[in-house]
Amino acid sequence: MIDEKYRTVAPVEDWLGAHRQLWSPNTVRGYVTSLAQWWAFLEQRDETAMWRELGVPAVAGFLSWLRNGRTVEHALTEPEQAPEAGTLEARLAALISFYRWQEAVFSVPVAGRLMRGTPRRAPARGLLAHLDARTAPAPSSLVRVRRQRHRGRPPLLLPTEIQAILDGCAMPDAMVCEWAGNLRPTTTASGARAAA
Repeated sequence: MIDEKYRTVAPVEDWLGAHRQLWSPNTVRGYVTSLAQWWAFLEQRDETAMWRELGVPAVAGFLSWLRNGRTVEHALTEPEQAPEAGTLEARLAALISFYRWQEAVFSVPVAGRLMRGTPRRAPARGLLAHLDARTAPAPSSLVRVRRQRHRGRPPLLLPTEIQAILDGCAMPDAMVCEWAGNLRPTTTASGARAAA
């Protein structure tokens, strides 16, 4: 049983059946949730019959759909309860695992469309790592989870705040060919130094 409506999706059941003994119950539960959401996304787009033909645009759309509250793929504002990047990465990892197994067992070509041959960034290697044959580069996903970077941005200034900054700045006066206004910021520390 895979979908939120508890109906069976045969390709997912085959994949889970082949790995159920190897994974912990929590891993199975996480993968079931990921693939249930994937199938719900495909159903919303009326693409369940094309699950063997999809590629990077569909998977990127799936991540956007999850990020935007599972209602639309593209939104102008971020929803209040957007999933964390780690959750999206887990959903993507389950999807890639599913399609890699489907490619290996049933020659479903989707994984080949989602993966590139070498890792995006080479991991740190030890001094004698070139002697170790086990460190061959593994394929990496073409689809990446975008990290939110807006937390460190400076705040926006209001028009009155901008005007206060401009009013406090020195400006060149073309009539006398000199600067007019305050050339030094007035703070308590600089005022104390000037008085001393």
